[in-house]
Amino acid sequence: MRLRHYLASSFVVVSINFFYSPVHAQASDAYEFVCADWHLAGISESQNDWPTAISYYQKVLQESLPLPLDVREWYRGTAFYGIARCACRSGKDSTAVRSALAKAFAHHFWNFALVQEDSVMLACSGRMWLDSESQLWTGVLNDERPLWREQTPIIFYPAGYDSTARWPLLIALHGGNGNYESFAEHWRGMANNLRSVIVIPAGVFRESQITNSWGSDMSLVEKPIVDLVKEFTSKHLADPSQIYLTGFSQGAQAAIELTVLRPDIFRGAIAMSGFVDRVISDSILRKAHDRSVRIYAMSGEYEDPLFHSEIDIFHTRCAQASIPFELSVLPGMTHEVPLDFHSQFLRAWNWVRPSSQAIGKREG
Repeated sequence: MRLRHYLASSFVVVSINFFYSPVHAQASDAYEFVCADWHLAGISESQNDWPTAISYYQKVLQESLPLPLDVREWYRGTAFYGIARCACRSGKDSTAVRSALAKAFAHHFWNFALVQEDSVMLACSGRMWLDSESQLWTGVLNDERPLWREQTPIIFYPAGYDSTARWPLLIALHGGNGNYESFAEHWRGMANNLRSVIVIPAGVFRESQITNSWGSDMSLVEKPIVDLVKEFTSKHLADPSQIYLTGFSQGAQAAIELTVLRPDIFRGAIAMSGFVDRVISDSILRKAHDRSVRIYAMSGEYEDPLFHSEIDIFHTRCAQASIPFELSVLPGMTHEVPLDFHSQFLRAWNWVRPSSQAIGKREG
């Protein structure tokens, strides 16, 4: 698996939802601060301003303290990895890089393939040291694996939900090397706004108790996602004619590819910071067109050039196949979920759905 698949959630940003209890208010404030500084770290990295990026990641370490344990641990481990990534590119000595990496590993950042495939990181930390640390923490991982708790999908229902009505189903896929509980924070309150059932599953590859990825092999991703659809439609919990996919980064890749591969199931996809790195045949695109599939993609002004190139090429191919595909390039956005997530997603949701199924209209 290529390095960039693992970079998918390096700049993930959570949406902010305010609650009335002091505990929830404190956590919500923490999400707001983490959101802002993670975004600024991403902007700094895109501009090769490594010292500034490090300073923002250091702020995240403090700001994440009030968050739920697993979410906090994910942010801290990933922030320490961000510090190591920037330190080795800013001329820091191997001691500083090793120290940040050791702290990342101590906070369950166990995606050793990502670190090993980063040639700059490898040269700075030293292969022997990195191999030794990876072996040590792989042993810890294997010891902890039997104790990992089950990861059940997180589900949001709209107000007034009942299983006799025909509600849309939206399955939302987090990014690679991501935390699905953190990603679920985007969707609090959105079920009401979208008048839809929203399901957030954990990725099929589990790097630790708190970290998952989807990978690039859609044959491994397809079955659990289709099984989710079958569960909701067979129990009349959602309308089988209104099934949609969305995702961030690696999850966006999965959303796009599964939608065109299985247009018999999925009506459309909304991709955030997505990419498509596999060749989709003309015959597959023709079938997607015949099923009236629609795709909406959001890409950032500061997106990774390779990611943006791939989504742009696929956008062109879909246009040639007469598949409706809206590509929106958002100013100031890095490789992340947009800061104004709610308004951007609502715009995409209204565009990707047929006018007869617009928000506020559903079949009883």
